[in-house]
Amino acid sequence: MTVATQQENLQLLANHLQEYLRADVPSGEYFVVRCAVKNHQLMILIQHPQGVAVDSENIFTVLEEALQNNSGEYEQEKIEIFIRIVGTKLPYAKRSLILKKQQNFTNENLESEHKDSSMSDSGALTYSAINSKEDEFNSLAEIPEFKANSESKFGDFNIKIILLSLLGVMVSATLGGAYVATRPCLITKCKELQTAKYLNKSYGEKIHKINSDQELAQLQRKIDLARINLTQIPGLSPYSQESQELSRLLSHKSEQIQQIFTASQAARIAAQTSLTTSINLKKLQNKQRLWRQAIVPLETINRKSELYQFAQKKLASYRTSLQAVNTMLRMEDRWLKKLASAKAVSIVAEKRQATAKTLKEWQKVESTWQVAVNALTPIPLKSSAYSDAQKLLFEYKPRLLAARNRTTKELIAAKTYKQAVKSVNLAKRYERQNQWKAAVGAWRTALTSAKQVASNSIYNIQARKLIEPASNSLEQAQEKLAVYSRIQKTRSDLNRTCFAEIRICTYIMNHQGITVRITPDYERSLQESLMEASIQGDPDIVNGVNNHLHTLQQALEAISDNADVPLVVYDAQGNVIYERTLN
Repeated sequence: MTVATQQENLQLLANHLQEYLRADVPSGEYFVVRCAVKNHQLMILIQHPQGVAVDSENIFTVLEEALQNNSGEYEQEKIEIFIRIVGTKLPYAKRSLILKKQQNFTNENLESEHKDSSMSDSGALTYSAINSKEDEFNSLAEIPEFKANSESKFGDFNIKIILLSLLGVMVSATLGGAYVATRPCLITKCKELQTAKYLNKSYGEKIHKINSDQELAQLQRKIDLARINLTQIPGLSPYSQESQELSRLLSHKSEQIQQIFTASQAARIAAQTSLTTSINLKKLQNKQRLWRQAIVPLETINRKSELYQFAQKKLASYRTSLQAVNTMLRMEDRWLKKLASAKAVSIVAEKRQATAKTLKEWQKVESTWQVAVNALTPIPLKSSAYSDAQKLLFEYKPRLLAARNRTTKELIAAKTYKQAVKSVNLAKRYERQNQWKAAVGAWRTALTSAKQVASNSIYNIQARKLIEPASNSLEQAQEKLAVYSRIQKTRSDLNRTCFAEIRICTYIMNHQGITVRITPDYERSLQESLMEASIQGDPDIVNGVNNHLHTLQQALEAISDNADVPLVVYDAQGNVIYERTLN
């Protein structure tokens, strides 16, 4: 085999292995594969940038399967696989494979030596170089394929350019008859074309049977392998034009499958983004961005595409997850707005409290602090605003309580002052009605209420203005009540004295004194008694009349003494029969 042919086959093998990695390994698009041969041993180098999550065991497994399915691309029995980070000198993982039967890989004849195994776990972002056999790998750096790769920037590798170059080499090589005889689809049957046709024709049926991303990845790997095999058909082949059209169709199908994987990768990262007991707004926004990134590729898949139904199932799930994240973001935005609103309201409350004097003003202060507290109270524990909300509540609640106490005091003071004013007006009305007892009670209530108004209340000044007048009015009312009480008692005594079986006397009482007039009926009754005593000669009757008159006189004198007013008694004809003056 010529050197050019060997290099071409190594390049094709590297392309093939790279397609396997892209199909079956997460973040496989970041891996670059190089192949070389030294001392009849096949060397495979896989490179990736720093920071890419790597499961080295998975990579080795995928490559073993790829080598097993494509044993005809190389002749070497021993295979060494290395994994390293771009820009580093030494690999951090290695796997040795031994091919016991030349060009015939099966599950039984492919052995893996795990003496130099990967030192990284799945998902690791840091790697350690393999120290064993360092000289062996350093010698590999002199191989042109490895050396050129280490000196170039990551990302310069382009499968399409290599394939075009490969086709150019193949065209020029057709000038040699021996080379032509070895190329596919020139003088031999074109099994590569038949395989590609079958995949293209059965693509829709296979898609409908797929239930997982793993099955879809296997299908893509087959499509990519068929597409790579089509690129080996030289331009001089009669199947060249048909293979190019099939390659275009398969490439389109592979790209659509890759859209599914792109969406799945974003969805997987979004699902793995956990939210702790406290929501992190940036993480939540990043989660939203990832779900949108997962949705966009699926939305571009046309209804006519065989992948449409498969994509729609994922799209429905992703949209539900995005909706949940959007709901959380809306709630988080709501809590943050409540936090900002509470801060703004607290500034208003402080300004009102600094100038509050009246009851209405203190009620506004209390209600404003209440609004601030109400805005902060419902913020949940998981919200990023919770911590700040609790700090503000610790500050605002005491202020609300103070404002509420002051409002309560002002409310009680206002009520007490109004009661005092009401009692004053009621006492004056009782005085106008000469209801002195009620007037005295009303003045006492007014005085007590005025004294109970809190000293730090705005109503205290007005209440103090009522105390002195109310106290004086109470004393006057008490004096008048005393006079009125005496008059009432005097009249009651006079009524008891002047009224019997027949009316004994009538009276007039005023501040000047008491005037009593004996009634004609009573005089006539006395005269009849005396006449009867004269006829019968009964002295007891005369004594009884005299005793009655004496008792009447004593009773009237006592009434005069109690009322402390003069007394004048007239007979029925208007003659003064008794008169008493004050001492």
